[in-house]
Amino acid sequence: MKKLLLFVMCTIFYCSYAQLPPNSFGEDFTLTDINGNEFNLHSTLDEGKTVILDLFATWCGPCWSYAETGVLEELQNAYPDDVVCVAVEADPSTAESEIYNSGNGDWTTVIDYLLMDDPSGDVAEDYALAYYPTIYKICPDRMVTEVGQISSVNAFMTEINACTTAQYSKDAKILSYNGATTFCGGNLDNGSVLIQNYSVGATLTACDILTKINGETVETTSWSGSLDTYQTASINLSSMNNVPDGADITFEIDYEGDMDTSNNTLDPGILGSTGSSNDVSLYIMTDNWGEETSWDLVGPGGTVASGSGYGNYDTVNITWDLDPGCYVFNVYDSYGDGVEASMWGAYDDGVVTVTDNGLGNVLWTGVQFESQGSVAFEVLAQFDVTENTDFDISLFPNPFKDYTNLSIYSEKGNEMNVEIYNTLGEIVYHEYMTLNTGVNNLKIESKDLMIGMYYINIIVDGKNSLKPLSIIK
Repeated sequence: MKKLLLFVMCTIFYCSYAQLPPNSFGEDFTLTDINGNEFNLHSTLDEGKTVILDLFATWCGPCWSYAETGVLEELQNAYPDDVVCVAVEADPSTAESEIYNSGNGDWTTVIDYLLMDDPSGDVAEDYALAYYPTIYKICPDRMVTEVGQISSVNAFMTEINACTTAQYSKDAKILSYNGATTFCGGNLDNGSVLIQNYSVGATLTACDILTKINGETVETTSWSGSLDTYQTASINLSSMNNVPDGADITFEIDYEGDMDTSNNTLDPGILGSTGSSNDVSLYIMTDNWGEETSWDLVGPGGTVASGSGYGNYDTVNITWDLDPGCYVFNVYDSYGDGVEASMWGAYDDGVVTVTDNGLGNVLWTGVQFESQGSVAFEVLAQFDVTENTDFDISLFPNPFKDYTNLSIYSEKGNEMNVEIYNTLGEIVYHEYMTLNTGVNNLKIESKDLMIGMYYINIIVDGKNSLKPLSIIK
């Protein structure tokens, strides 16, 4: 089994496969330990203590081996005013009684610090648990970083001393974005951002969230409430229309008197759609755990197609003739490691590829996409064309900043129309010219076009040559 193989690997070296990204926000939880004492995470952090969270399973051999080292017990005894070590049996399918009588033995004989069971599985879900043991450092400011199976007290203290704390009397921080990471047709659905009061001894009562496109504020969302130090709030954002596909979308917290602006801006990497022809195909080769892979294609009317229930190294080859509209392809891995089987040993990786056959473009391809990979693309009626092979056509440079040169060779004089489409299917540039015999050049400048993805259609004698075109900063 994959997880058992990883356990063996974890006893040899630090596991670099990420779960929660470093400096993620630590969700609060309350559990009762085996002695009947209630433990609350955020209350403990409010005491200025760092929590070392050990997520284990009673059946996990390397978890037992790590507990036997006694390093967490030594850490707790040496620094009781700075650290609280917490061991959570995080497998909800395991009965609490297994703590005392598991295949490994009695866990109370190797863990002499806070030990508790989570029958709900909520902690495992909130902390994106993918393998056992997982050991997190949770700083007093609620920021979580995976530290792995550190072998010494000094090494643990180096990590703990790296925790940051609030330094200013007025400081607001933007932590994360929750919402769509792809969009079609210029329409981005509403999402939300998580903010945090990072002030020392001051309550955050009001601020604004600025939504910016290419550095320009397009929307201001006002918030009011009451947040004590390190408390957080989720702020809902409105949907946006007419967003350019190549736009740089960022969010910024605007707090009057903010003394530290280094933590005010968030760039979640939201991507617009790619224009596509109607001829789109999907290729999947699963890895050695094909049952973990599933996918769906969602179009204007809902789910167009989906798939799951695969075996090891199964292949999928599907070609669609799609109607015009916005589509989002999603591929999922239930374990959270994409189809990168090689990270678990001598296994071949899988691959997932979505291709626009009409334009010859790979819309998306991925091996390590963790739990989900997605791509948005727009099928436009204008892109369902017959390719012109009678002329030699080139574009250089592409992508371009200030201008690109369209070069076309004609054996006789012809009439040519040049049209540039944005990914909404709108014509944003048009040029007519009569071709001379030989090489003809047309300089196309970017001064009236926004940064982003376009398609240029060269029409000669009623035949089309369609090419992707990108304008960059």
